[in-house]
Amino acid sequence: MEKKNNFNLHFQKIVKKNKYKIAITDLKNKEYTYDYLNKKSDYISSFLFSNYKKDSVILIQAKKNIDTFLSIIACLKSGYPYIMLDDNLPKSRVDQIIQSSSSKIYLTSNLNKNVSIKNFLIQKIKKSNLIDNLNICYGKVKDKNIAYIMYTSGSTGEPKGAMIDHKSLLIFSKETKINFKIKKNDIFTQVNPLYFDNSVFDIYASLLNGNKLVLVEKLNISEPKKLIERVFKHKCTVWFSTPSLLIYLINIGQISKKKFKFLKKIIFGGEAFPKDKLQTLFKILKKKEYYNVYGPTEGTCICSSHLIKKKDLYDDSSLYVTLGKIWKSFGYKIINKSNKNSKRSHGELVLTGKSIAHGYIGKKNLTKKQFYFTKKYRAYKTGDIVYENTRNKEIFFVGRKDSQIKHMGYRIELNEIEVAINKAPEVKEVFVFYVKKSLGSIVAIISTNNYKLSRERINYYILKHLPKYFLPNYIFFCKDLIKNANNKIDKHKLKKIYEKKIAS
Repeated sequence: MEKKNNFNLHFQKIVKKNKYKIAITDLKNKEYTYDYLNKKSDYISSFLFSNYKKDSVILIQAKKNIDTFLSIIACLKSGYPYIMLDDNLPKSRVDQIIQSSSSKIYLTSNLNKNVSIKNFLIQKIKKSNLIDNLNICYGKVKDKNIAYIMYTSGSTGEPKGAMIDHKSLLIFSKETKINFKIKKNDIFTQVNPLYFDNSVFDIYASLLNGNKLVLVEKLNISEPKKLIERVFKHKCTVWFSTPSLLIYLINIGQISKKKFKFLKKIIFGGEAFPKDKLQTLFKILKKKEYYNVYGPTEGTCICSSHLIKKKDLYDDSSLYVTLGKIWKSFGYKIINKSNKNSKRSHGELVLTGKSIAHGYIGKKNLTKKQFYFTKKYRAYKTGDIVYENTRNKEIFFVGRKDSQIKHMGYRIELNEIEVAINKAPEVKEVFVFYVKKSLGSIVAIISTNNYKLSRERINYYILKHLPKYFLPNYIFFCKDLIKNANNKIDKHKLKKIYEKKIAS
């Protein structure tokens, strides 16, 4: 008999223990208890159950307000997979998501003309008096049911929705509590956009462990003083973001001991954190717990973590700080080019286990390419090249499978060039890519506030650490690198812009 180990059963236990505890503080500083979330989400659950078939996919407007969170909880309680939709997506992109997911309903706080399916105002639904057959509805949800679908572009630029089930979500919340030593009085920041994979940590590491979550408006990221003031005002203790956001705050002088007084745990992931920038952060904020985390969207957000120690920052044996040990809920293999399991050499990381996605919704061919399934487990080929320290089982990131190039007869890892350039103190951020035209060209785009920074100085730092054939053919300087909606370097857009400059 299949287990009914679903979100609702776990959430009811959390509500019972924390009935009148504050669960969410919204952008207007209004506070909502766990009891409020539980009762009000029932109205939305009832509406869905009365109007839509089981497993119907629900689009939810990714707006940071209480209605959005009530909708998320309602979908999970009643077994409807949800997708967070960014308001700023072009209509063509929205249509792609609707087509691949077969969504029929959009829950929103504001009507959106870009969304061609039925729009329902959440505030109207939650004011209804209808609560019907919810016990039947909740009782039908099983642990293998899809909880949410997270869309990501990856290296292809094409939207693909990873399907994560209830069991994965519950395993994830348990792992976060253990690996980050979460305590009852910890207060989480919700800095990440809700349509971004990092938000999975914000929401479920907090609400499924009975903690408080403080919403931070995306707009405030472009107004850093407001962001920092909000984190300070609400005495947040747990921070999670991309390294890019932390580097940006360092560069503009917004990180200080006083402003980050209450923060205890600073967690970052989604991209590599250059060691020299990390050293700066350690110098400014001492006596904090710093965690480097790793995990693809297809692996329920995070699959490994490492509590960073000072010695990690000055270890020259690796380009980046270790990703840590793979969490106990996962299995893994490191596959070398001959397709043999090799934990002593560089290879592609393949994750296995019950926390792996069920594939990409509406994309059978892509699912076959990236996943494989057996009766015992699901497996996902990450595309990340790593190696393992066989002594302590720690994993180290080397680069992406698609970022390793062959240039002028030499095999080159583009990440190594980025690391070398980052060692120049004038450099804020750097992105290196390869253009496969004619003989091929290595292109470096560097952000800096020093208008006198020269190609010669950059080459000097590269040659201090790498052979001559690693030198870029083109080097461009700019004030800031373009970021995408997730506050990560927008590699697709930068490639497009600078490829045109090279061609002209």
